Amino acid sequence: MFNEQVKVILYADDVKKASAFWQSLGFIEISFEELDGSQVAEVAMSEASTTHLVIYDRAFIQKNDDEATEPSPALIFGSDDMIRLYKKLQTVDVQLGDLTQIGEEYIFNFVDADGNYFVVSGN
Repeated sequence: MFNEQVKVILYADDVKKASAFWQSLGFIEISFEELDGSQVAEVAMSEASTTHLVIYDRAFIQKNDDEATEPSPALIFGSDDMIRLYKKLQTVDVQLGDLTQIGEEYIFNFVDADGNYFVVSGN
């Protein structure tokens, strides 16, 4: 049976830089390892989070399995305080889309250093 743990794979040109990007958004680094000449970082929204992002070195993966790195994942993060989160992201070095209200929900997007596109929606 499945459990509530979800790990999403992201590919980055610079694993340390990608991990630092997510940490600047408030994520924590769960682990950072060097394996077989490559780096792998795992980040999450908190220690208790059931969803983790596992960041692999794109060049290493392409060398070993050139079909594994595409397409990029499409993730939608949830938030219970969209205005506060949006204002926080405005203070860090992140490409940030407009905050838009659709019905009773807010939505915006952001892009990481590797050009991956992410959406946040909530109240």
